[in-house]
Amino acid sequence: MEFINQTGLFFFPLLLCSILATYISIERYIALRNNAIFPDGFLDEMLSGNLHAVNYSKDSLAGRLLQFFHGKQHAKDEKMLKAFVQLEIGRLESGLFILEVVTGIAPLIGLLGTVFGLTSVFGTFSPELEFSDPSSFVSGIALALNTTILGLLIAIPSLAMYSFFQRRIDVISHQLDLSIESLLYQDRVE
Repeated sequence: MEFINQTGLFFFPLLLCSILATYISIERYIALRNNAIFPDGFLDEMLSGNLHAVNYSKDSLAGRLLQFFHGKQHAKDEKMLKAFVQLEIGRLESGLFILEVVTGIAPLIGLLGTVFGLTSVFGTFSPELEFSDPSSFVSGIALALNTTILGLLIAIPSLAMYSFFQRRIDVISHQLDLSIESLLYQDRVE
């Protein structure tokens, strides 16, 4: 509790950053899990050409891709499929900008707290008496250090999660490209 008191007003925006980062991380982790994107065996069946016998849920990316491809006549056009993929990638990336913003803002809020704390420390400095109020000195240094620590404790995991999700989306994008090529090839062969 003392740590929170020593961060002053900067605790609340840092708490908001922490809540947002945690929420987005959990939500994107659930949204980008394998079964929500490509159910087990989808890519194998896609490459082997056995997709006509299997029905995938429209909740999964695989199901939406197949529904789009088989449901619309113009969807068999390569440009339309690529546009669909870009739309889906945009859906996969939703919310990630918040993690990116938190990664940038949290250390800056911490830095602002550091500057504010050091300003209050040096504001009590008097050349004749040196430091006139030792409690102001201690609380200013505590504010400076604690806000920096808290800002970095929020930013570092946020950056790690952002990088993890971006890499996951890159892999999904490559799998989607492979799926499109396979669908178009199978459609030409039939």
